[in-house]
Amino acid sequence: MSRMVKIALGQEPNGWPKEASPAEIRQHHHRQMEPLVTEAVAEKADIICFCENAPGHGVDVGLKDKGGFEDVLDGPDFQWASSQAAKHGIYLILPTVGFYQGKFQNVAILFDRKGEVFGVYEKVHLTKGERDSGKINGATWPVFDLDFGRVGIMICHDLHFPESARCLALNGAEVIFWPTHYAGLWGDDYVISLMRAAAIHNGIYLASISLGPEPGTPWVSNRALSRSGVIGPRGEWRFSSGFEAGLAIGKIDLEEPLDRPWFSESFEDNYRDMFLADRQPNAYGRLLER
Repeated sequence: MSRMVKIALGQEPNGWPKEASPAEIRQHHHRQMEPLVTEAVAEKADIICFCENAPGHGVDVGLKDKGGFEDVLDGPDFQWASSQAAKHGIYLILPTVGFYQGKFQNVAILFDRKGEVFGVYEKVHLTKGERDSGKINGATWPVFDLDFGRVGIMICHDLHFPESARCLALNGAEVIFWPTHYAGLWGDDYVISLMRAAAIHNGIYLASISLGPEPGTPWVSNRALSRSGVIGPRGEWRFSSGFEAGLAIGKIDLEEPLDRPWFSESFEDNYRDMFLADRQPNAYGRLLER
């Protein structure tokens, strides 16, 4: 029996109007994201996700204490995303930066098909620049049980720590969304190897969401990763948007049998059961130390 889900990933152009106010920058991003939601719905997608800080990239973090960032569960970005999810009956993940429960954070809000908040992920691994800006990290790995399957979220720098995807997988995630502003400063082999490893090591689908070049400009490796898409449990690309702004969309089957490693005793063995049985958490104490 299959359990099909259609995933859409909105690869917005990497740009914003210069000299614009925070409100104008956010409105610009809303205008760019909305057609991607409409296209996803026309293609009967179950869920759509955008890149890290999708409605706010370009807003100067120095405006944190001057009204440049909103309560992430209130304000224009929240209202826009909630209304889109409710209007179209689609799950929507909005990664954003702002104040959550009084803390300045990098988060991802998951809206259900009625536009209600289903859950919030608070980015765990912050870069030095983020810490210096006053952002506060999260400390949990929530997994959300949706009507098609179980999803988790990690954001950008989280990928550098294998514990991120592992904790989400141990908590039951079948699909992990990875919104990012990742730039290819270390080269493609580096980051794509990390993406593939997260999928292979945990038997999950990894959905990466990045930015595309602005219209009329070429892709540049140190600007944005692009290629929003899904990597399967074998580490192979299932679909991708490529190097242009636009929508990546495709189907995956969450009941697709996972590959059996050589030590499997039967084709009927459950990959996750074997994975859990072979782990030795009592030997991992060093991971709890700095």
